[in-house]
Amino acid sequence: MAGLRSLPGQLLDRGPIEALARFGLPEPEQIEVITAGLMNRNWKVSCAGRHLALKQVLDVGADQARFQHRVSGQLNEVGLPVPVPLHTPDGETLVETTDGFWSASPWVQGETMPASIWALDEVRMVGELLGRVHQELRRRLGPVPHSGEVDVTSPHKALDKFAKYRRAALAEPRDGFDELVVSVLVERAELVERYSPERPIAGVVTPMGWCHGDFHDLNLLWEGGRVSAVLDWDRLGARPVAGEVVRTATLCFAEESGLDLERVAAFVGAYCEVTGMPAGHLADSAHRLWWERVCDVWQLGRHYDRQDCSCDHLFRSASALVPWWCTYRDKAQAALSGQ
Repeated sequence: MAGLRSLPGQLLDRGPIEALARFGLPEPEQIEVITAGLMNRNWKVSCAGRHLALKQVLDVGADQARFQHRVSGQLNEVGLPVPVPLHTPDGETLVETTDGFWSASPWVQGETMPASIWALDEVRMVGELLGRVHQELRRRLGPVPHSGEVDVTSPHKALDKFAKYRRAALAEPRDGFDELVVSVLVERAELVERYSPERPIAGVVTPMGWCHGDFHDLNLLWEGGRVSAVLDWDRLGARPVAGEVVRTATLCFAEESGLDLERVAAFVGAYCEVTGMPAGHLADSAHRLWWERVCDVWQLGRHYDRQDCSCDHLFRSASALVPWWCTYRDKAQAALSGQ
């Protein structure tokens, strides 16, 4: 797998070794640092004759991590490709050391595969898989309130945010990314002003349900032509279900030239065949996500507020997608509705 850096166990800092001991395991013979990923710290561990995935849980609290572990086990029981968390001798799935909280699971064979190279059959397979995930989450966790209140970003709030980051980008010294930010934010402000009369209305969105929370190609492993694991359940929670479908489609099938509408329609259509999701719910979610993408520059918060450049590439791709989406909004909404 790409994104691994190998270290002998004796060269490793003591945190992972202490965590493994809490799981009743000896020191690892070999450990590989997984360099991919933005939030948590992860390792592939060779220990006691087996391979494990070890995670230092940084992005969610202990209660959410335990909830995620419980649900992962339930989904695995019904045949979904979800790794089962390792238990300590006392039956715990989360251990605490001086460095924080840790979890582990058996290592799942497979590779991430960019959605851009999926065959159409594979696109449909992933749409069906997301449908099954949503159905099983509902069966296992029960229903949530059928509708939920959602906010809509106001033009004033968006323009204030653009102005803040434009000032940051104009500060000296400047580089190529700063120049891009200044240009994009001028364009984005024009789009907000032009389309603000067509923004969605804040209020009730239906249906609500249990969602993975970050379902996309980087969180899927493939082995033998099928998805072998759905990873990263840290965002598991109750959300507008159609919103996750639309978000996944835009994350997976965005290209430099815009959304690949054939793949989008195939993915959403396969999801709808499994779940019976009405096109109207998807259309509403597509409209809401379009407006939020016009207004959102969350990557600049990381860059300028936290001096973290790890998401700069996502700002570049979003900057190309937003004006395309505004131009081809009707076609994009039809595809995102499974039509």
